[in-house]
Parts: sequence; structure tokens; C-alpha cells
Amino acid sequence: MNAKGAILVQPIKFLRRRRAEALPLLRPELHHYLDERVALSSWYPESDFAELMEAVVALSPGAERVATIEKMGELGARAHAEIYGDLIRTLSTSTVFALWSSQHDSGELRVVQESATTARVELTNFDSPSDVVCLLTSGYIRGGLSWNGMEDVVVAKLLCTVRGDRMCAWRANWKDPEATPVTPARRRARSPSRR
Repeated sequence: MNAKGAILVQPIKFLRRRRAEALPLLRPELHHYLDERVALSSWYPESDFAELMEAVVALSPGAERVATIEKMGELGARAHAEIYGDLIRTLSTSTVFALWSSQHDSGELRVVQESATTARVELTNFDSPSDVVCLLTSGYIRGGLSWNGMEDVVVAKLLCTVRGDRMCAWRANWKDPEATPVTPARRRARSPSRR
């Protein structure tokens, strides 16, 4: 199981800023991440990503932990938007979530729009579930929707494989000043053009 270098960038930046505290939290084999350039398009072991994230968590105690990890997820969505911005803008919001497969070699992140201002996001077949990945993904969803012009995005966890559910799932709600109420019949008719 591997992860693209692009998703390692934010945790590595965080750990480099706190290098003296981070070094004892990492196995010596991972110290090179604090010195060497990470190639955004190269594959790295998912276990390295997990260990880097655990070090971030260890340096983010208490209430700060959740906010820090979710913020890194948002920054990851922003980084994807900067790298793949034209693709994301010209296709659809779901393209942001399709990028999951380009960053992880397991799992599929998909979005199902439920109304003009809500969507359900599901992560299936991911081989390395953890609460850290869940928090990162919550931030990623918020960041991805915000990049696509949604305002006041709120993301809530519905299902979690860590808790024994068959998949991870979130519901995202947002404010869309141009949205009109959508009935189920109109939603079916509008969904191909909206997303």
C-alpha cells in the first residue's frame, strides 16, 4: 500500500517546523523526510505516511489534535486544486474526490449529491483505515467543496470502518446562495448538469 508524495507534504512541513520534537517520535529510517525533498508524484509507503501523521498527532495534544489534522486535509485539497485546478474547475466537484485514487493505491472516495446543498461522501475498500485518515478526509472534503465555491461547509461523519462499519461515510452540507429548493424529482432531472 502506497501514498503519493503530495499527501506527505503537509505533515512533513508541520514536522520540520518542530524538528527537535519530531525526531524522537520517528524511527531513524524516517528521519530523511525531515531533510530531503519529497517528490509530489512519487509513491511512498502508506505506513510512512501513517507514522508521520502519528508524530503530528503526538505534537498536537488535546482539542488542537482534531483541528490540526482536519486543517491538513483541507490544505491537501487546496494543494490538489493548485496542481489539478483546471481539471477540477472544468469538470465537477466529484473530480476532487476522484483524485483520491491518484494519491492512494487503495480505496475509492466517491460523492453522491443528495440535494442542492448536501452530499454523501463514501470511502470504500481502503486498506489502512484509522481515525487520523478519517479526520484528514473530513478536512479534505471540506476543502474540496470550498474550492468548488460552496460556502459554510460542514462535514459530519456517518459511518466508520474503525468502529466496525463496512465503509467510511460523511455527510457534507453547505450554503449555496444561488440554490433553489430541490425536490427528489427535480434532483434526478438536474443531477447530470449540476455535478
